[in-house]
Amino acid sequence: MLDNIRMEIPKGKKLFFLSDFHLGSPDHASSRERENRIVAWLDRHEAEMAGLFLLGDIFDYWFEYRHVVPKGFVRLFGKLAAIGDLGIPIHFFCGNHDTWIRDYFEKEIGITPHKGNALLRTGNRLFFIGHGDGLGPGEKGYKFMKAIFNARISKLLYSALHPCWGYRIAIRASRNSRKKAINRQEQSIQQREKGKNRNLLFFMQEYLQHQHVDAFIFGHRHWPLIAKLSLDKAIMEQETLPELHTEWHDHEVYYLNTGDWLRHDSYASFDGTRLCLEGKNIRTEFI
Repeated sequence: MLDNIRMEIPKGKKLFFLSDFHLGSPDHASSRERENRIVAWLDRHEAEMAGLFLLGDIFDYWFEYRHVVPKGFVRLFGKLAAIGDLGIPIHFFCGNHDTWIRDYFEKEIGITPHKGNALLRTGNRLFFIGHGDGLGPGEKGYKFMKAIFNARISKLLYSALHPCWGYRIAIRASRNSRKKAINRQEQSIQQREKGKNRNLLFFMQEYLQHQHVDAFIFGHRHWPLIAKLSLDKAIMEQETLPELHTEWHDHEVYYLNTGDWLRHDSYASFDGTRLCLEGKNIRTEFI
């Protein structure tokens, strides 16, 4: 199921897309420094925002009990609440690290939550947006675990844990997973990423057989990238510039990954004409 979002962009304004802050990881000090950078970025761009899209894994861990939420992140929450109070729409997409939300974001901050992907219509452009995990073939183990985590009975059983125990279990699992990723050989990492990227490419090309979109915008990969999709080949054509001027022809489709704020401080923006990707170490190829 896809949510549908329609948003117009006033002159001089932009839509912004960010993902993968992973606040809370790996420790309090580095998370706080990252949160300060994000809030400073929001301060700089607030005046030109027509809408803000947070594409998942904003938190390294989030489990929202009926009357309890994880402590911390008050600077980010305060800034987002202030942006929402200005009438700027904020959309939050669940990632694989912060999928267990209830109504806190919506009631207390004014954020519209999305548990899946969405189609965003703005002017004459249509974007497919979301966190981007679990799409396409393959990754059967991951998809199985995701289905278990999202099951209602799993949420019910987990909520029976005391919040302190639930937090410790989730954080330990996240840190162990990150350590395994760091310890893998570089060649092994590249092979895994190639497989995941091929799965995502397969999904996009299959989707385009049924409905045209102008761009797919995802997070999750921690890899800021912008590329033009080749609809008749299982590859992506290489772009030459990290900033893409979208003078689209009807047959052109683009894939954009927003990267992360652990290494890249990257984000995407769209002003009604140009789709841009900015940050550190932006990639324009697909491997």
